[in-house]
Amino acid sequence: MFPDDPILGVRGDRIPGFEGALYPLETGKGWAIVYNSSVSPGRKRFTVAHEFGHYLMHRTLMPRGFECDEASVTFRDGADLEAEADTFAAYLLMPFDDCRTQIPADAAPTLEALSQIAERYGVSLIAAALRWLEYTERRSMLVIGREGYVLWSKSSASALKTNRYFRTRGDVRPVPIPAASLATRKDFADIAREGVDQPAGTWFDEECIEYSVQSDRYDQTITILHFSHHAPSRFNSAAWRQG
Repeated sequence: MFPDDPILGVRGDRIPGFEGALYPLETGKGWAIVYNSSVSPGRKRFTVAHEFGHYLMHRTLMPRGFECDEASVTFRDGADLEAEADTFAAYLLMPFDDCRTQIPADAAPTLEALSQIAERYGVSLIAAALRWLEYTERRSMLVIGREGYVLWSKSSASALKTNRYFRTRGDVRPVPIPAASLATRKDFADIAREGVDQPAGTWFDEECIEYSVQSDRYDQTITILHFSHHAPSRFNSAAWRQG
């Protein structure tokens, strides 16, 4: 598309502090994509697609290039140009119609089902879960935990409407992962991956199904919560939820 201003190199390296970057070459003509080589193949793939999105859409807006951190790429929690690059990468790697064929909008996928589409598209489990959350009709959410606290979370549109979310941005107190959840129990890892019915008061003040897996590589937990199709007649967040 841009033969006079091409990408001339894509390479990985152990780069602390960010997931990937798009840099202009010193010659003034051409670009290079750099990604963190110490992460999983799925994360590398999404990062390269993200930086390619910056190249196609944003390079003239940011002639000095981009450096993108874990929040904006892996957790898709960036704003403005970062969000646009994430959307591009998601559509490029995980075509919308095919995703809905693999996991219908009204389905309540297990971690195994989400892992299968992650493998199908060559992306991380988190990337696959976020893609599904964009179109699902269910009240569900993804929770990423680290050291006993909610690092980041994403709710489906219907879950968000019923206050099923955690506030982790800005100047807020850390949100602890509930002690009664299996996300904090490494000794129940197999059971948590298969799914457990949790009573009201565990995560929120309603019942849910919890799927959780420990990622020792990144020292974090990945949890999927499925709530009922319809919210309780009266819903409020659990007492420990922030916001």
